[in-house]
Amino acid sequence: MATRMDSMIAKSKGTLHAWKARMVGLVGVFQTLAEQHASVMALMARVQTDPARRAELWPTVRSELRAHEHAEIREVYPALRELDETRRYADHHGTEAKRLEALIDRLDATDMTLPIWSRLFDELVDMVATHAREEETLIFPKAQVALGKVRAKELETRFLATKKQLDEVA
Repeated sequence: MATRMDSMIAKSKGTLHAWKARMVGLVGVFQTLAEQHASVMALMARVQTDPARRAELWPTVRSELRAHEHAEIREVYPALRELDETRRYADHHGTEAKRLEALIDRLDATDMTLPIWSRLFDELVDMVATHAREEETLIFPKAQVALGKVRAKELETRFLATKKQLDEVA
């Protein structure tokens, strides 16, 4: 489990990233998703730089990634699937989410002390970074235009409630 300091660092990075997202015009759920991307990336960086803390931090990283993705799948991407101009992003996200789940399962099935675990984790970091960059620079701006700011804010409420539910189950 992440320490209070780990959580504070991750939250600070997330807050800064959310501010940057807002500066480029993202609001509502899209701003929140960008904030969560930065927070989990900060935790993942701690795992990479301090292998002795893998066992402590991995459950938090795994839980955050899964809750984030599952809440996106339940609340955000169905709204994007409804619109012609964003449907392809929803389909693409579904494929990416399956790859993410498979990689998390592989990490769970691999002994953390083996070198392969580090390689798989590095692959996960790259996957999450690419996913976040793609969403934040390509998908979210177009989705926000298509959905509108009011709907983006409504989706934020639903997304956060779903993520909270998923966090409690994990």
